[in-house]
Amino acid sequence: MQRTLVTTLAALAGLAFVPPATADRPPASPPVKAGAADPEPAVRVLGRDRSWGAESSPLMRPGRAVRYWTPGKQAKASPVDLPRSAPAPHGRSHGRPHGSARTARPHSVPTAKRLTPGGDDNGYARVARPYTAAAHSRITGRLFFVNAFGQGDSCSASVVRSAARLLIVTAAHCVYGVPPGSVIGRWHSNFAFVPAYDGRAESVRRREPYGRWGGRRAWKPDGYTGLSGGDWNSVYDIALIEVGKRKRTLQDAVGAFTPMLNRGGRHTITTTGYPGLLGRQPYDGRDQLMCIGRTRRADGLTRAPVITASTTASTAGAPPAGRMVTDNCHLHKGHSGGPWIVRGTGDLVGVLSAGKEDGESEGNSVATTLNPEGYGAIVQQADPRGVYDALSVRTSGPSRRLRSGGSATVTATVTATVTMRGLLAAAQVPLTLTVPPGTRLADVSGARCSTAGRRADCTIGAVRPGSPVRITARVEVDAGADRRPAIVARVTSSRLDPTRRDNTSVLRLPARRS
Repeated sequence: MQRTLVTTLAALAGLAFVPPATADRPPASPPVKAGAADPEPAVRVLGRDRSWGAESSPLMRPGRAVRYWTPGKQAKASPVDLPRSAPAPHGRSHGRPHGSARTARPHSVPTAKRLTPGGDDNGYARVARPYTAAAHSRITGRLFFVNAFGQGDSCSASVVRSAARLLIVTAAHCVYGVPPGSVIGRWHSNFAFVPAYDGRAESVRRREPYGRWGGRRAWKPDGYTGLSGGDWNSVYDIALIEVGKRKRTLQDAVGAFTPMLNRGGRHTITTTGYPGLLGRQPYDGRDQLMCIGRTRRADGLTRAPVITASTTASTAGAPPAGRMVTDNCHLHKGHSGGPWIVRGTGDLVGVLSAGKEDGESEGNSVATTLNPEGYGAIVQQADPRGVYDALSVRTSGPSRRLRSGGSATVTATVTATVTMRGLLAAAQVPLTLTVPPGTRLADVSGARCSTAGRRADCTIGAVRPGSPVRITARVEVDAGADRRPAIVARVTSSRLDPTRRDNTSVLRLPARRS
């Protein structure tokens, strides 16, 4: 019988990152005031009503965590289990196989599905040492903490681009949990992040090339409760941790991945992390491993629907996209919270959140995406000075009067330029173009568009900071149309956008010659 487990997989494929020496500091902006943006609908998660928000841990002392996690304690830390998304069947213990499954070989990715060069039966391959040499391996690290039960644990995490320049992203189950026999969640404590951790290095200096960074505060979406039977394997299994500042910031020291706001989809990703099956190399938490995978949306894997107030009749009962799955990587405990990076662009699209148990066949892994309800909620609190989903659109067209050329219909070419200002990229961005009666849209290009007469609905694959996307259309104007017809372009952003005024642009075409 198949069982699904929770881990947190970060997309680490294409390595979109901010180099330590050249990363531009984002412009400072005031915190977004509550109520400044359009209200988001409440979300019902497994029967509980949760609004779009976040919860933070008590303040912690970074120096205490740095002192606590000595090399000896690090060696004894247990990689956090991959929780199941469904209650365990009778006779099975939490997070571990029972009976014959205990001795089954944890090899589960068929040869035809392995994409990682030199990958083993799980799809894993070793990351080349030293881990300081490549951006993706130094931005990723091992996260040590004392769990809610008082035991030393570890996950994987990575540095994410922020205005504070001190944030790491991981899975929510790596910062918060419900102790056995309780229904009340507790925050983990004593977080210490070690970027480019190399557990086989002989000296502490080489094992921790950038040192230990103690956690100051953690955030999780308030929709994540840590309860078994669903919330572990949810669209909210993502968290942020702010580390303490030293002579320079963490982002200045190692760089950072560029977050991409998304709800899942098809990507080719690379993920890196520190899987830990104690006593078995290279799965003992001491090596950084990587895997390449192709993803798809994982909506159908949630046991109970997550429904928003904006759900339409055609999508009623379907959970909002917020997770993605790969069948090319069977990722293990300890890799939880590791980044999933789009190959070729380096955009961070998710963190490892779930997967199959060790020993199960046809293993797969699930990531929680950087969706607006999860990542959007926590980053708004963790980094209030950061400008994130600041999409804007500007239309342009002919400046001279339109020539008829003896025809009853004249044509004009217009362009809608969509830009992203700030710290993240956005995937699957909706754009609409509309024209008034007496005009028509034709030959719309630059994105995936559906055109019907006076309206075009487009979806832009990705918009990244500093890389505008241009949508071009031909507008046909009949003789009976308005003298200066208005072309309207609208781009859809999320609640993270500090202003919506620049989400709409209106262009009036010049009058036609008689």
